[in-house]
Amino acid sequence: ISAIENDRVKLGVERAKVIAIALKCHPAVLVFPGWEIKKETAA
Repeated sequence: ISAIENDRVKLGVERAKVIAIALKCHPAVLVFPGWEIKKETAA
């Protein structure tokens, strides 16, 4: 994890899948951490 944080190792999708299983989260949370979905409201 430290190597990923310090940009010595690329995260990659396959590594994200393994880490996501350990953290019990979806891999997309790790691969796209700053991505936000705009909430639409009904008019």
